[in-house]
Amino acid sequence: MDNVDIKKDLDVIQLERAEILKVDSMLREGKDLQEVADIIIEGTYKSTDIFKKDSIDRFLDFIIAKVRTGSYHIPSLAFPTRRMTDEDLEKKIIELINKHLFPEIVLPVLKYFARNVKDSDKNLYLAYLINSEEIIKSIYETFLLFKKDIFKTDPHKRSLNVKRIQQLPPAAEDSVSSPLDAACRFKYILEFIALKQNVEHIYTPDLIKLINKDV
Repeated sequence: MDNVDIKKDLDVIQLERAEILKVDSMLREGKDLQEVADIIIEGTYKSTDIFKKDSIDRFLDFIIAKVRTGSYHIPSLAFPTRRMTDEDLEKKIIELINKHLFPEIVLPVLKYFARNVKDSDKNLYLAYLINSEEIIKSIYETFLLFKKDIFKTDPHKRSLNVKRIQQLPPAAEDSVSSPLDAACRFKYILEFIALKQNVEHIYTPDLIKLINKDV
C-alpha cells in the first residue's frame, strides 16, 4: 500500500469518526430523531462497497461503545450485560433503532450478531435496546435458517447462509461461519429478549431449542 492509499484510508476514518460525532452531538442537542435517522440512512445509501462498514454499521459501533462504558445490568446470572449511563440518550437510541431506522437497520443488526463470534455478551448490549416485534421476528427467523443448515453435509453449503448474513464473500473461511455457532448465539439473544419482554406470540422456549423432534 503506497502513501496515497494510506492517506485515503486515514481520510475515510476521520470522515467516519466525524459523522458519528455529529450524530452524537445531534442526539444530545435534542435534534428531531427522524432527521437524525435520515442522516444516518443517507450515509448508508452513499456506501458502494458492501464489504465495508456503512453509516448504520458505524452507528451500531457507536452504540456498543456507549454501552460498554455504562453500568452493569444483570437481570439473570446467565445474561451479564450493561446499559448506558445516560438514560435520556438510551431512550433516544431505542426509539431510533426500533422506529426511525426501521427497516434499514434490520440487516445491519443481524450482521452484527452473526459476525460477533468472540464476545457474545456484547450482543446483549444491542439486544437490550431492541423491542420492535418486526426486528425480533427477523432475529428469530434467522435463527431458524441457521438451525436448518446445521445438518447439511456439504461444508460450503452449510456455511453459505451464515456468510450471507455476515456479508462475507462465499470464498471466506468456513470456520467463522458455522451455522451451529451462529444458531447458538442467536438462541442466546432470543432467550435474553424473552427475559425482558413478552414474545410468546413470536416464539416460545420450545421453538428455540436446538435439539428437538423436528430437527
